[in-house]
Amino acid sequence: MKRPRSARRALPADYLQPLVTALADPATLAGVRATELEAVAFQLALYFGVRRDPETAGALGGIYERLVAERPSEDRLALVEQVVGAVRSGATSVLALLPVLQREQDAGVARAAALAFATLLPAEGGDALSGPRALRALLDHAEPDGVRAGLVGALLALGDRRARPLLDGAWRALTPAAAAALLALPRTWASRLEAEWLLDWMEDAQPATFAAIAGSLARLASAGNGRVMELERELPASADGDAVTILGEWTVRELGETLAPRWRDLARRANAPDAMRDVFAAWGVAG
Repeated sequence: MKRPRSARRALPADYLQPLVTALADPATLAGVRATELEAVAFQLALYFGVRRDPETAGALGGIYERLVAERPSEDRLALVEQVVGAVRSGATSVLALLPVLQREQDAGVARAAALAFATLLPAEGGDALSGPRALRALLDHAEPDGVRAGLVGALLALGDRRARPLLDGAWRALTPAAAAALLALPRTWASRLEAEWLLDWMEDAQPATFAAIAGSLARLASAGNGRVMELERELPASADGDAVTILGEWTVRELGETLAPRWRDLARRANAPDAMRDVFAAWGVAG
């Protein structure tokens, strides 16, 4: 018969320290079976989120690097979802997501972790945008292209106009590979923030990336089932979920007509008529 939860002894604060110490040995790290990596990473992430010490960070980093090398992105995305659930329940802090934001290679996995980090990081000094600002700071130091793409993708996925200053010029922090990964990310809805940001980028883009950005802007028009929204999120989010206020909503054609003067001016200056033609067609406006 199981004892009631209240009767169980609480784990000591350093319950994973023997594992952390053991993983400092490369042979021990290499000996962890591939099928056990997610479980070990999950426990270490929760432990690091509470303790926040360099030794645990190193052990977790080594395990996560093996995860990236040996397990599919679907498994790592599932791990991120598990960790986010633990953060929401109060079992650990949002810092448990940091290894993903330092070592991930897949932009979609990094975006999921970054979006959770941005929405769950506690406000500092009453600043509701503490989470998004932390993402922008991480962008300046991130190394993997997937992480850079995921960080920018998360800021865009917020759809919150208050994040617009944080995104200004963020494309300049992307390598060509990171830019390609960002532009290939799927969306589940369409935001005015992203439409205007892509247009800003196109106006500053080199010819080599102009067509790819235009293609992403054209695809954005179909992401929201004909609707484009502007949101304000509850930041930081509550444990119960993300409260969202819809500040504005437009049809694709309505927003297209609003942005069309800038598109037409860009079409005159850019030497990419086919790319702009696709944008006009997608947004239902005349070129």
